[in-house]
Amino acid sequence: MLTDRDGLALSTASAAARDDYVRASDLALTFYPGAAEAYDRAIAADPGFALAHVGKAQVLMRQGDVVAARAALAAAEEGATDLSEREASHIGFFDLVFACRIDAAIAALYAHLTKWPRDALVVASAANPNGLIGGSGRIGQKHQIAALMDSLAPHYDDDF
Repeated sequence: MLTDRDGLALSTASAAARDDYVRASDLALTFYPGAAEAYDRAIAADPGFALAHVGKAQVLMRQGDVVAARAALAAAEEGATDLSEREASHIGFFDLVFACRIDAAIAALYAHLTKWPRDALVVASAANPNGLIGGSGRIGQKHQIAALMDSLAPHYDDDF
């Protein structure tokens, strides 16, 4: 099975889809342009590659294109076959986020990252002042983000 840059298994047999997904994810994580297009290339190489659809959905949501983001997430859910437990959890997490089920999404975030702390796209969705935790309105949200990042730091070493 192919893996992403962090060694997490991916449900695609296409090396081209994997390579474009890794490139897209790196762009998405650093907020550089071209992430949606790179996800599109991954999807073209493997239309059933659910995580490429989810990655695109996340980028589109961040850009404010809610309709397209929800369509991309729906495509991920429709094509979700033979997924690993991590990938199913990843999709389920973003489904909760997009549905604005904040408490359930935060619970899913912690459960997901307990098992897969290097799932950087999930981390990135919560680990900033405008992310899931920062935008939750909860008292102590900055402390919660700091505690989350401190708990994950040992898993990332010198990784950006």
